[in-house]
Formats: sequence, C-alpha cells, structure tokens
Amino acid sequence: MELEKIAETAKKLCTGSVKYVKYSYTPATDTYHVKLYLTKPLEWKALAELIREIEKSFSVKVYVPHARALRLDLRKK
Repeated sequence: MELEKIAETAKKLCTGSVKYVKYSYTPATDTYHVKLYLTKPLEWKALAELIREIEKSFSVKVYVPHARALRLDLRKK
C-alpha cells in the first residue's frame, strides 16, 4: 500500500474528522510517518478500521502527540 493510498484511505474512512494528512520517510530507521491532523475527535471505530487496512502491508505504531493530531509510524513487513 503506497503512502498516497494510505492518505486517501484515511480521508475516506475518517470523513469529517481529518483536516489534512502529511507523510514522510525516515531512511535511518526505515520508518514511514503518516500524520493525521484532525478538525474534531475521531471515532475509535474509524481509527481501528484504518489501522486494519494499513496492517495488511505494514506494522503500525500509533502516537497521539496532542489532541488534534495522530501519528502512525509504519514499517514494511
């Protein structure tokens, strides 16, 4: 699953909650970072479904740096 596709999936599954999505790659740790910036709280059901989709291709760690953002750290399986 490409990062662009992950961003589109996040916007689709979390409609109304996601303001925008940024993504990057850190070669030193071989980790992709997907940051979701929120306009309102995200439902756990939507987040669980998004992670389930991503876990088909990546291992996922979820971080919540503050109330309006989520960071997904992805490593290829």
